[in-house]
Amino acid sequence: MKDAVMVYYKFKNEEKAGLGIPLPAGNIRVYQKDSKGGLLFVGEDRINHTPKDEFLNVKIGNAFDVVSERKQTDYKSLGSKTWEIEFEIKIRNHKDTAVTVEVNEPIGGDWEMLSSSFKYDKTAAFAARFEVPVKAGGESVLKYRIRAHW
Repeated sequence: MKDAVMVYYKFKNEEKAGLGIPLPAGNIRVYQKDSKGGLLFVGEDRINHTPKDEFLNVKIGNAFDVVSERKQTDYKSLGSKTWEIEFEIKIRNHKDTAVTVEVNEPIGGDWEMLSSSFKYDKTAAFAARFEVPVKAGGESVLKYRIRAHW
């Protein structure tokens, strides 16, 4: 199953970043300099009221040059309410530069990570986050196995 790879700009609303003032809720537009110094519109998002010194995540759209395919590779029932499940996520980078893709996986039940090809953080009772580096023009494969109790 192909999944969209979303592109975010994450930054802190602080003076050092050229901001540091309360930002009202509304649309925010992101521009980037092109090779000749002109400005290119790269995307927009809607933000909530954001006080100074807080972080913003601005989603500017889906990547068209980084693709992800996710599949379940194993499933074992270990009893009436316990399972082991394994997933594989292939990420291909068609850019000329390396990228790091943050993979956020929802995981139900009371779970534990049995193995993983990349370091993970348990970000909530029901979620794990992986940081997967992908070389320019390359592919990385994230494999992980969990045991879940329901």
